[in-house]
Order: sequence, then structure tokens, then C-alpha cells
Amino acid sequence: MSSRLSVFYIVGMMLFSFIVLINIVYMLANQSNESIRLNKEIIVKSKSKSNYKDKLLDLTHFNYDGECGKPFKYKPNNKRDLLIYGGYFPDKQQWLKQREVIMNTLSLNQNGIPNATKILLLCGEAPEANFTSLMNSKGVEVIPVKSDLLYNGAVLRYVVIQKYLEENKEKYDRVFVADLRDVFFFADGFATFSDSQLFLSYECTRNNRGDLRCFTLDIRINKKWMRDSVSKEVSELYAANKTRIINSGTIFGGTEKVLRLLQIYTAQFDYQRVHIWGYDQSLLNHMYFAGYFNSLNVTMATCDQMFCFDMRNGCYYNKQEKSLFVRGTKCSPIIRHKIVSKKPYFYLY
Repeated sequence: MSSRLSVFYIVGMMLFSFIVLINIVYMLANQSNESIRLNKEIIVKSKSKSNYKDKLLDLTHFNYDGECGKPFKYKPNNKRDLLIYGGYFPDKQQWLKQREVIMNTLSLNQNGIPNATKILLLCGEAPEANFTSLMNSKGVEVIPVKSDLLYNGAVLRYVVIQKYLEENKEKYDRVFVADLRDVFFFADGFATFSDSQLFLSYECTRNNRGDLRCFTLDIRINKKWMRDSVSKEVSELYAANKTRIINSGTIFGGTEKVLRLLQIYTAQFDYQRVHIWGYDQSLLNHMYFAGYFNSLNVTMATCDQMFCFDMRNGCYYNKQEKSLFVRGTKCSPIIRHKIVSKKPYFYLY
């Protein structure tokens, strides 16, 4: 009788241990799934409205409810997301003219993506003695980097950002390369893309019916930039074909993809031309249309709720509520690179 009870005891303990083992395996499998959720669409809980207000904007009146919340598909902004700027200030007076606009932009972005890491790579001298303190007050870390007078500032930023990412890529999952002055996060822009994606953007707009219109390389200034930066033949070809303009002020997506694009891009720099204004954008356009980035599966942003290079009336400004809506919709914009709106006239850049 005693030996029979012993057998039952041993079998029972084995069964219990097996059940415990199964539970441990199940928990580890779920934990592993959690670690890769960044690439997948996730359910985002509705969030409370922002209380941010300034003299032009009142985000309590921005609409991200219902259908307008659908772009927020991915993991919310966190310290492994990087908003990175490259700054070069040879003209101190120009900085003083832009300081208020830049500080307002950084305040807005600190509200929209409070948990993201924000870094400014400072090329050359700071434009004023308390510059670092000003940036820090808006959540932006300033890292001095070596300047090179061979480049204009717009081109130099890509060189220093590439180097920074090569040395720090393991710290970040998603990266947003932006102009310091005029890229605005009204809400959590990082929650609208994953680390498996890569975005460049056309220069487009929308009318009140929601119709999309994109601008092309036959525009005089862009045609000149392309001629001076690449060649007259290429400039004439793109102008004749009315090829869409790609704006070079923003590049965003997964860290590995952003870094690889920058490596391919800067490898083609012509050091006899990197001082030319417009060189960065013209070369980026030429390389994209020539297929240099095909292996990266680039998504081209146009002008929708998520993102727009919005120099041409893509948003409607409600002057009474101090709110913005994407034309043709009832939804508010999430990320914008510049905003110019008509009737009533309104601009941010």
C-alpha cells in the first residue's frame, strides 16, 4: 500500500512539474512576441487630448478621434526613438531672427513626442553663449561635432548624422532626420511608422475636396539646382518629364534603413559641388529616380494626415479655435514639414 502511494506521489509530482514547465514556456514565448511588436500594427488606446497651447495653436481642438486615430498603429514614442537634427550657425544674426520660431517648434515637439530622444549635432560654434541651455530646456541634447568648411550646412548635416548613427545605431529602433526650425510633431508621429519602414517625401498638397497635387522638377529654382548639382542634361530630362520633387529635409524610418540610405547617399557626394545650395536635394532626387535606393523599399509620403511637406495650402486653419485640419478631411495633421495655409492666411516655418 505504501509503495503504491509512493508511485502516485511521484507521478503527481511529475505531472505538476510538467504543467509548470508548460506555463514557463508559454510566458517566455509571449515575452518574445512583445519584443518584436514594433514591426507590427498594434492596438493603440485612445489618449487624452493634449493641453498644449501657444499664441497660434490650441491642441485641445485638434481631432485624432475615431477614424482620425487610425494612423497611430505602432509603438508609442520612447527613448529608443531618435529625433535628430544637424545644426550649423555661421550667421549669428540669422539665429537671433529665427530663435523664437525654433524654440516654439521644439516646445511643440516636446509635447508631441515627450519620450523620444532628441539630439542636435552642432557643427561649429554655438550661435550664443546659452545655446546649449536653451536646447536642453526643450529636451534636446547638444553634441558638438567637427565642422568642415568644404560643405554647406544643409549637406554637412547628413555627413555628421551618418557618422553618429554608425557609432550609436544599437541605441535606437526608429530615427527621424529633420530640419531644426520647421518640422512639427502635433501628436505622436513615431506611432505612425515602424522600424521596418523607410520614408522620403514628395512636395505635395491637397485641396478642399481632398484631391492631391504634387510639384515637379520643372519649377525654375529646382531646375537650376539640378543643373548646377548634377548636369544640364539630367535637369532638362526631369523638367520635361515633370518628375515629382523629393524634399530632402526629412528622412525617417527604422534605424538600419535610414543609416543605409545615408551611406549610399553620401558615397556619391561630389566634393567639387557639396558647397552648392540645393546640392543635397538635387542629388537625393537624382539618386532616387536613378534607382540607387531600390533595395531599401522606400515609401514615398505625399500629403495625408500622417505627413506632408506643406508649403502650399494642404491644411485649413481655424482661426477661432487655433486648430488645423487636413483639407478634405475632419482630421488634424500629425507631422508637418512647414505649413502655409490660405483663407485665413497662416504659416509655420
